[in-house]
Amino acid sequence: MRERILDKAYELIQRYGLRGFTMDDVASELGISKKTIYKIFASKNQLISELMDRIVEVEKASFSEEISKHNDWLDKFETVLTMYTPEDIPMRLVEELYRYYPEEKEKIEKLFEFRQETLYPLIEEGQRSGKIRKDLNPVIIVMMIHDLFMAPADSKRLKGQDITIKQLLEQMKKLFFYGILNHEEDK
Repeated sequence: MRERILDKAYELIQRYGLRGFTMDDVASELGISKKTIYKIFASKNQLISELMDRIVEVEKASFSEEISKHNDWLDKFETVLTMYTPEDIPMRLVEELYRYYPEEKEKIEKLFEFRQETLYPLIEEGQRSGKIRKDLNPVIIVMMIHDLFMAPADSKRLKGQDITIKQLLEQMKKLFFYGILNHEEDK
């Protein structure tokens, strides 16, 4: 029952936001009483907290699993860049979480730290193999990637633009890999 409640809460949060969904909504959608929910979760805050724990663990596992599917360094690196910003979590929810549930912010930050800890050895491996310039500081590269790929978190940047987050991330990945200069002219 715990998992069903968490699944339904996640679905309703995606639809209505963290503050917009209610325990009544969850109970109604599942066809159970609110009392049943409160036997498992003492409060809406506890439900959100457990949901955040679950989301972070699923994200970490899928991040690691996707990277482990590749042996080639470039494929691993591209996978890291592709997965750096989860597409299925709307950034408006992250903003709402930070604003109204600040105690949960640490969990999201731990996820970002996990991703950076995964990326750093990959950058070093790229430098050892000659795929990344050795004159660049790996710490700065990781910081830049983090900042670049977290830019979509500022949803205000996308307002009024006919650009999806997926399109934005794809373009940012190309910019990071190839820059803005046309190297064809150098040949």
